[in-house]
Amino acid sequence: MDRTELLEERALLNLQVGDYAAAQAQIDKLIGWRPAEKDERGFYTASLTRGRIMTARHEYAEACSELTQAHTYFHQHSLYYYEAQACMAMVLCNFHLGNEPEMVVRLKRAIDLAARYDYEYWLRRQVASHPEPFANDQAFELLPLDLREQVASAPQPVSVQVNEILLTPKPVTDLTLNMLGPVEILRDPTRPLAPDAWPTKRARDILCFIVSRRHHRASKDTIIDTFWGETDFDVVEKNFHPTVSHIRKALNSNQPLKQNFLLYRDGDYQLNPEFSYRIDIEEFDRLVSEGENARRARKFEECIAAYDKALILYRGEFMQGSYELWVEEQRTYYREQYLRLLEALAGVAQTSEDWPKAMQLAQLIIREDQFREDIHCVLIKAHAAMGNRGAAKEHYEGLKRLLQSELGVEPSMETRKLYQQLIGQ
Repeated sequence: MDRTELLEERALLNLQVGDYAAAQAQIDKLIGWRPAEKDERGFYTASLTRGRIMTARHEYAEACSELTQAHTYFHQHSLYYYEAQACMAMVLCNFHLGNEPEMVVRLKRAIDLAARYDYEYWLRRQVASHPEPFANDQAFELLPLDLREQVASAPQPVSVQVNEILLTPKPVTDLTLNMLGPVEILRDPTRPLAPDAWPTKRARDILCFIVSRRHHRASKDTIIDTFWGETDFDVVEKNFHPTVSHIRKALNSNQPLKQNFLLYRDGDYQLNPEFSYRIDIEEFDRLVSEGENARRARKFEECIAAYDKALILYRGEFMQGSYELWVEEQRTYYREQYLRLLEALAGVAQTSEDWPKAMQLAQLIIREDQFREDIHCVLIKAHAAMGNRGAAKEHYEGLKRLLQSELGVEPSMETRKLYQQLIGQ
């Protein structure tokens, strides 16, 4: 290690132990030996250290001036780790100067660089050492969930007034994926992904494929077999990694904080387990399971409530507009589950003679399967029970025409018998 590097190490060590006068003297000497015209990078790294020392000595205005020049150099030369350090030092200066807008700008940049270039350990240390600036509401929302908890639990100096509400971590979903109906992918509901976030439908569908599989993971070979099939190997090699890159870029489009939601580990692509997710098909499955358990326990009100919530999630067929084989398999499953819930609730509505609800549910089933005679019978019953015999007759006649024109058959004996009992004809 040469003499100048030794001086810088000593200055940093004295800064850490709190001997600011010695640190200042050493770094001033170093800058005299390391002018910008001879060692530009070395000059500005020393300027960064001097700015940090000045900040520690509460010379905030002077430190900001020193740090601004260093930050500009690091930014222009893509020296991102040094830029992140300069940003954080400027955050502390502006925090103590009461310049909140500038503080937030610098803090956002520091957090963004930490997320983009994996400076997680460095960021964690900054939060531990200086939690006060991170308690700012804008900065707090940009932090990963575990660091929010770290900020929230940090003791606050008496001299700093912090709104406790801002320090209470709220339930956060880092990524939402809705696949029942038109695909919706959201990070922040108030800040949608860019309109052109998905340059190819294949990239979006690969993400949905991974998300819909067990443990949110799929091997590279499985993805290639599913989406490229027998395509020439060279073509696959040329397109596979750019497509995966499109997924990562899409999930960060129009977002202030860049996150890596898609990892490659042990031959599999998977959702990053460090983040939280809301996936509608998982919620749907959970609610159906809760309803089944409640039904077996004869807790019928809980069963009905769970089924009703599941139906709200079903906005339409699985991945509407996609027609891959793997999509059709899932689509069939969720459609059958949806129809089963509708039938169960329609049966409950009939038993309780809640005819308007029975009619509403039956119409939803008919919309999915127009040839269900038993469900048409529910509608005929509902019209008759509500005193609308004309509508009951009209519905029966419409059913006769449908069966005759589409299937070449008449209504079953049971349907005709029901109609005669209700209408008397």
